[in-house]
Amino acid sequence: MHEADTAPPAVPAAPVPDGVHVESVVDEAPAGPLPRSRRRFWLGVTGVAVLGAAVFGVAFADNFAALGAYGYRAPESFDGMRLRPEVSLAKQSTSLGGHSGVTSTGYQDPADSRGAVVMVYEKHIFLPSSELDDVVAAQDTEEVTLTGLRDVEPGERGGAMKCGLGNTLGKPVAVCAWADGSMWGVYVEWLPGRALSVDAVAARTREFRRTAEVPS
Repeated sequence: MHEADTAPPAVPAAPVPDGVHVESVVDEAPAGPLPRSRRRFWLGVTGVAVLGAAVFGVAFADNFAALGAYGYRAPESFDGMRLRPEVSLAKQSTSLGGHSGVTSTGYQDPADSRGAVVMVYEKHIFLPSSELDDVVAAQDTEEVTLTGLRDVEPGERGGAMKCGLGNTLGKPVAVCAWADGSMWGVYVEWLPGRALSVDAVAARTREFRRTAEVPS
């Protein structure tokens, strides 16, 4: 028996469909596994990203927890001053600092004409100190001038707070602005004929926040 007689029959090549080039068939073949060095590189990059996200989450855990923790509910009276409904508007349509939907609350003590106006905008704020800088910049206008603004202790509601003296329409006022994970606010107080103390107004602002910021 000859060797040619035992060879398997030749298998004819499969016909290539019309319009399909041989090159395109070869290109569609699955790529081989990545080289070990490249795989290690991508695993390393992924590991760094996951570690970075974990560190970020731990570092800013309090910021995340504070988002939307409180809502604003203006008290009917505060520090001997009664609410003035005629100057108190819930989420008024006018804007303040580029924001519409600002809640404005007015208080006044008829005995000595001491009064206060509080403006609050509820929103989730991840970086209160940065937001506070924007709010303060929006207050310093031709109608309101601020002097000696400085950081003060924000109190138990947290966030960041700045207080100082100012002038509006020719009258001296004290101003405290704050921002936390749930809102920013501006507390403006005036006391005709008497000197205003930044420290005293800061203490009243902290107390107002403790009263008006209620758990959501």
